[in-house]
Amino acid sequence: MDEDIEILDDSIDEEDDDIEEVTLPSLTYQVSNGRIIGNIDGLDAMRQAIDKLLRTERFIFEIYSDQYGNDLDELIGKEYEYVEADIARVLDEAIMGDDRVDSVEVTAIAQQSSNSLLANVSVTTMYGTITTEVEVEVS
Repeated sequence: MDEDIEILDDSIDEEDDDIEEVTLPSLTYQVSNGRIIGNIDGLDAMRQAIDKLLRTERFIFEIYSDQYGNDLDELIGKEYEYVEADIARVLDEAIMGDDRVDSVEVTAIAQQSSNSLLANVSVTTMYGTITTEVEVEVS
């Protein structure tokens, strides 16, 4: 019986050597003003995916897994200093869930008004770098 297990283990090792990592294409629908207007791929598809991710609150829509979306709503109403310290973590958790993303960096944070701040974010993906802005209401 033990011999069968060893043979099985040997065959698994041989199969593991032949496995190649394949990156799936990013081809998707291009959405503008809530309407599909064509297809996009590469960096433009990533830009749209990140924008959608930043507009989607986690745990709100049953169609998405509990890993998709962001927790920016948890920062609403917090003190400016708290949001400034925690926004990088919240964005990193949301965006780094995508295999095509290499890194997320908050490059600048500025107070927009007495009750909001604006974070400039740089996202490095396998297709290139995307810069975006995220606004959070603070107390």
